[in-house]
Amino acid sequence: MHQERVAFANTLRGVAAISVLIAHYTGAFWSSNREFTAAMINAPVLPLDRYGFPTYLLWLHSVPHFDWGSFGVGVFFLVSGFVIPLSLRRSTWQAFLVGRFFRIVPLYVCGFSVTLLGIWLVGEYFGRPWPFTLGDVLVQYIPGPQLFLWVRSIDGIVWTLEIELIFYVVCALAIIWLRKRSALAFLVPLIVAAIGLYVSGTVDDWKEGAIATYHLLLAIQWAAPFIVFMFIGVTFCYLHSAGLDRLQAIVLTAGLFMLFTVMAGEAKGIAGGGGLAFSYGLAVAVFAVAAMFPSMFRSTVVGDFFAKISYPLYVVHGVAGYAALRVLLDLGLKAWMSLIIVTAGAMGVAWLLHVSVEVPSHVLGKRMAAYFPRRGGNAAPSAVSAPTPTI
Repeated sequence: MHQERVAFANTLRGVAAISVLIAHYTGAFWSSNREFTAAMINAPVLPLDRYGFPTYLLWLHSVPHFDWGSFGVGVFFLVSGFVIPLSLRRSTWQAFLVGRFFRIVPLYVCGFSVTLLGIWLVGEYFGRPWPFTLGDVLVQYIPGPQLFLWVRSIDGIVWTLEIELIFYVVCALAIIWLRKRSALAFLVPLIVAAIGLYVSGTVDDWKEGAIATYHLLLAIQWAAPFIVFMFIGVTFCYLHSAGLDRLQAIVLTAGLFMLFTVMAGEAKGIAGGGGLAFSYGLAVAVFAVAAMFPSMFRSTVVGDFFAKISYPLYVVHGVAGYAALRVLLDLGLKAWMSLIIVTAGAMGVAWLLHVSVEVPSHVLGKRMAAYFPRRGGNAAPSAVSAPTPTI
């Protein structure tokens, strides 16, 4: 599959990044659950009598059951499911995982540092003590441990990266099937679903007396539905590379989506109900339209910009953005002006991180992956430089 044929996936990455930004800056920050936001940024609760939900933002959240954040994350996951099999075409599993590590972790470390700086600055502004222990911070500097230890998330977004990393490992284990576009690859989501549903039904049995096992099982039942969902993206990849016909792809997509909704309903900590199904279902529908009519989602200057900064923007905009909004509002700026300043600032920081961290770490990852032979015995694959990480 030529790179131009997946330009629509790159465009969708930018759409997803904007969707998540809308969810957080025009919705979550102003929502009724202000205590949760205040705890995240170590600030006093935003006074409802002074800063109510801006009425001019209500139209963005007027569609029942639709959540911008769930939609954006759903699109991110589908793009990842679509492009990862492309990265495996001529790669060894070692080269693939090394490449993914250098695409994800260095940028996240820098973005998490921005998050910590934002929390520290807003705490200093409001005269509040630092709320985290050194252990709290260190365990979350690299995605992965936080999920399996089931500890409170500092940045609020790392769970998506952890799902990504688990998906990478699952794909590496199934690399032979994915390379060949074998239908056997779809045994993987079925196995994941069986494990997830079994764990959801038994996890409470471990709550007393085996807390470490209990936390591990919580992580498994949390991650499993999203891994199943990401295989819908694999279905689209197979369809585009003639590994499936259209009817097979429709049946697989419908089956995987139904399995996802059932598992999400059974898992502890995954909220949303019908809203989750609607938003993720809309993500599937939009992805399907983009795949069928890629010319509608072709490369543009604006789309390419947001695609390039999608991952760093995703990492830095959340808690640091909330902190900046809270301080600007306290200084007396209007909500609309605060939103413009914080949005522009988040994009600017994301671009700087893209140029100074993401691109160089990508190059380093390619060089490190080159130490592993590609299929056929030559240097590591150019497929490691497939489209950027989806989140």
